[in-house]
Amino acid sequence: MKIAVIGGGNMGGSIARGAVKRGAVEARNVTVSDPSDKVLGDMAAFDPQIVLTKDNAAAVAGADIVFVAVKPWLVETVMGQIRDALDYSRQKVVSIAAGVTFEMLAGYLRKASGEEPVLFRVIPNTAISLGLSVTFVAERGASQEDSEMLLALLSRLGEVLFVPEEMMVSGTALASCGIAYALKYIDAAMRGGVELGFSERESLQVVMQTMRGALSLLETNGTLPQQEIDKVTTPGGITLKGLAAMKEAGFDEAVTAGLKAGR
Repeated sequence: MKIAVIGGGNMGGSIARGAVKRGAVEARNVTVSDPSDKVLGDMAAFDPQIVLTKDNAAAVAGADIVFVAVKPWLVETVMGQIRDALDYSRQKVVSIAAGVTFEMLAGYLRKASGEEPVLFRVIPNTAISLGLSVTFVAERGASQEDSEMLLALLSRLGEVLFVPEEMMVSGTALASCGIAYALKYIDAAMRGGVELGFSERESLQVVMQTMRGALSLLETNGTLPQQEIDKVTTPGGITLKGLAAMKEAGFDEAVTAGLKAGR
């Protein structure tokens, strides 16, 4: 399999690095196109076998899957640059741009003959570079074989959920934005640990290990979060007091509000 990534910034770069790190694609079969010398230099430092270019049309030549990982307002321009270089009979186009719909993508890529490519919209999070992303995928015009090809790649980079296009916004809020929300809790807990007397580094270490433990309990026991919470709370205990203080301060409502704000 060969892939091209148009836009080697945070998300596009994470996809390219993750695909190589996890053995999903050989480095020599990955092409990254970006106008930034720094981005290309960082990619070369990561793996010198990755093919680098500033020419988007040249980048897609020979690729089985073309990832377009640029800012939403640049998508139309980039699609115009690669449209005539694409062979729709064999190449699949995957957009990472939030909010750019299939109708918009098809309009940008429709050839004079009326031909359109197989399209996917993909919303990963930055943990894709570690193979730990939650990635939402929607498809338009894809066969089962097309979807399985993309799944074979993305499943090496984390969990993959195929959803209808109308669920992509919710997926963005829950997983793509959600990784920042999870980190925000870790940051707040770390700062709280400092107020309790720990150093910043000590506090972060404790919070991260506690998070690992909490996740492992859910994964190992197959339980819901509240079931594990119930195991460590007793009437009048300090855990229950802490949870009550969080609730009174609006913790649950703040999390829900943050998720809904992105919709």
